[in-house]
This record gives sequence, C-alpha cells and structure tokens, in this order.
Amino acid sequence: MSRRAAATRWVALLALLTATGCAQVQDALEWFVSPAPTVSGLGSYDEVDRDDPFGGTPAEDYAEGFEPPPAEPVGSFSAAQVEEAYGRTRDLLDAVYLNPDAVFDEDNSEFTGLLGEQALKWYMNHLGHENGDLDSRHVVFNLAPGTAEPIGDVVKVDGRMWAEESSEGGPDHLAVNTEYTIVHPVARPGDPVSVRLVTTHYGEVSFFDTGDGALEAWPNWWRGTGPAHCVDGYNVVPAYPDELAEGERPRGPVEDAYDLEAHRDGDDGCAAIRGT
Repeated sequence: MSRRAAATRWVALLALLTATGCAQVQDALEWFVSPAPTVSGLGSYDEVDRDDPFGGTPAEDYAEGFEPPPAEPVGSFSAAQVEEAYGRTRDLLDAVYLNPDAVFDEDNSEFTGLLGEQALKWYMNHLGHENGDLDSRHVVFNLAPGTAEPIGDVVKVDGRMWAEESSEGGPDHLAVNTEYTIVHPVARPGDPVSVRLVTTHYGEVSFFDTGDGALEAWPNWWRGTGPAHCVDGYNVVPAYPDELAEGERPRGPVEDAYDLEAHRDGDDGCAAIRGT
C-alpha cells in the first residue's frame, strides 16, 4: 500500500526581497517523497532498532551534523566572510533539522533568533499567510504535532555546502549552496511502530550586504520528506507501515530515498520511494 504526501509551491522571499531591492526571488518546490508499495501484515511494524537506529541503511556512514568545508575567498568576499557565512548556514540548518523542539514541537525560536532584522520581518509577516505560496513555514521543518517522537538523540546527515558569488536575480551576493540527505528515526508516540524519515534538502542561504559591510542571511531552500502522507500543509505527517494512505497518490518511478541526485528535479507531486 502506497504512502503519500503533499506537493506545495512557494515563492521564496517574494514580498520583502522585492521591496528592499534584494531581487533573489525564486519559485521553489516543496515536495514530499513517499515509500514504494509494500505488503501489509507481514513482519513487524517496528522498523527501527532502538539500539542501532541506522543499521543496515546508508545512514550508518553519515555524519552527525552539518560540517562546513574550509573557507577560501570567493569573488569579492574574503575568506573571513565566507567562514562566517558557513558558520551561520550551519547554525540555521542545525536549528531547523537538529533541534528536537523545532522538529517535534513546532518551536522555531532558535531559528528565528538567527535571522537578521529584515529576514525576521519577512518570516513573521508571512507566517501562516492565506496564500500558501507565500507562507514562510516552508523554511522550517516541523512534523505534525503528536505524530512522532524521536528514537535516540542522533540525526544523521550526508551532503555538502559550498560558497559562490552570485548575481542571479539581483545584486551580487554570497550564496552558500546546500544539498543534504537528513535521516530522523521516529516512532508513533505510545506505540511500537517506527520508521526512518529521510529528507532531501536543496537550496541556498543568500548573504546580502546590508550597506555597512555586514551580511544578512536569507534561507532559500526546498525539501522532500518520506515516508509521509500526501496531505496539504507544510507540516510533515509521517506515514507508518501499519497505516492506510492519505491524500494524493504518488506518481512516477520508484526512487531510492537516499539518492540525493535522483530527487533533485522532483516535479510537482508525490513521488514513490523505496523503504527507508
């Protein structure tokens, strides 16, 4: 039985960046991947070994955090500026994906505390926007309340960040590109039912000069997570192996959840993935 999840478009930074002259405006797609068809009723629904949550998966060899590369000068930006941008990008990713209060309890205060004045204004003004395309909740990573609890305290991460000077869509800025696979072992609260949620993350943190030499960070990224139900909304609803599917049907070829490259050009809709 297929598990499904929602496909939602968002226009990142549209309102405020246009108003402030920072014209990096990007249509980005948040798409949730879902697992391949499975046969229910066979074996245990408790898929994650509590003593070895990543055993038998590619995540066994992943890192436990977002480690920046060594900083070097990039275009007109010094090595010190690049190093600062890497550190702030790491902090933003940590706040979104590694903070259990954010992931499981919708407490995004660590993330918002890292935003500069203009970016924070944009985020708060567009939080829960009636136009879903402008809802700033696409930036954070929250599971639907009451649907999951963490197994252990380790989240595995694989991927990279790298810096380049960019003028795409507007003034020159420092772009820290980010591409990661992130794995959260979770269980349904109170039940011996579990699964590994695999997230594919793409995008960048754009660093714009505020006019006094300081750089303001604007997260501009998109993601897919599975197994998850294809229901509307930005909060991820994990799909456990004993559940009936909800929402839109997945389409397209079955993909490897851990294959970051395979999901790069995901189209507007649910994709089927192999077991995680």
